Amino acid sequence: MSDRMRVVDYFDGVYAQHDRFWWREPGRHALHPEAYPFSLLTQQTLRLLTGRPTGRALDLGAGEGADAIRLALLGYEVDAVELSPIASKKIRAFAQEANASAKLRVFADDIRDFTPDGIYDVVICNGVLHYIEDKAAVISLMQEATSEGGINVVSLWSSYTPVPECHEIVPVYCDDEDGVVTSSYQSWTTEFIYFDRNKAETSHSDLPAHQHSHLKLIASNHGA
Repeated sequence: MSDRMRVVDYFDGVYAQHDRFWWREPGRHALHPEAYPFSLLTQQTLRLLTGRPTGRALDLGAGEGADAIRLALLGYEVDAVELSPIASKKIRAFAQEANASAKLRVFADDIRDFTPDGIYDVVICNGVLHYIEDKAAVISLMQEATSEGGINVVSLWSSYTPVPECHEIVPVYCDDEDGVVTSSYQSWTTEFIYFDRNKAETSHSDLPAHQHSHLKLIASNHGA
């Protein structure tokens, strides 16, 4: 079985077992930063978007759609790309519940195969790149699809914490804190960067207690 199919099978399984696998707490689609005391990335993204004109947004590896739906509620025209067929269906259902369907398109696709049909003002890739070995190719797609003045929001596991044994279900490719991701944005303006080290995993309960380190980055495309 290919690495890609192992990831699909794993996430289809966990998404099928839970009504919501991620963002189970209420207020997951709130539009003000103070609603997210435990997510600095969400806080900073919302602060950065405050007062900006809305446009188009792309969510690569959208999971169950929390980020995509939040952007749609802000007024963005959102394309959400998700590899898991079950998760893709859940995004559509949750978007309808949140009255965000009119602003949201869902593509059941691998982000490595997705071809954008234009330029976006916001591109998010949250919790996906540690499952992809060729990170540079995905970042190149993100950057080429970003408007001048647009932002990229990236979060993945860093190599500061070794990959826990319980995650050997699927291949994992963490990045160094000074690795591919950070070096790829050297010519962009860094709006936010945070190395979250040895953090206990609390966002899902399907695996034994373990820790991760995260690299979280927001960068603006202000041209050469």
